[in-house]
Amino acid sequence: MREVVFRNMTSVESRKKDIFLQEVFEKDGVIAKTERRCFYYIKDVVRVEKPDDLRQWMEPPDGGSRMNKRHFYVFKEHSDKLGEDRLLCKILGIFYVIVENCVYEIAFLHSFRVVFAKRSLAK
Repeated sequence: MREVVFRNMTSVESRKKDIFLQEVFEKDGVIAKTERRCFYYIKDVVRVEKPDDLRQWMEPPDGGSRMNKRHFYVFKEHSDKLGEDRLLCKILGIFYVIVENCVYEIAFLHSFRVVFAKRSLAK
């Protein structure tokens, strides 16, 4: 048995894009369910006319930095009662794209989830 679900949702008005892929398959009495998700959101758009504008934008007045760190999370869980093993990985962050005279600040979330369950105990 193998089942695949794919969704690609784009919303121009709210500046979001969501890509989702789910796969369920069974082998040797174990059901594996995987989910991959990529979510993007345009947080800000800044128009720059000359190189000095870009330098000023890169060095905000508060003395900080626009280049944010990415956050990476891994969660693992084992349940003898349910006969399941779960793993969730998430990466969150921000990246920047320059197209013509505009700088786009894009937030993203990438996640991967997998659940292994014994068929005899799965609901």
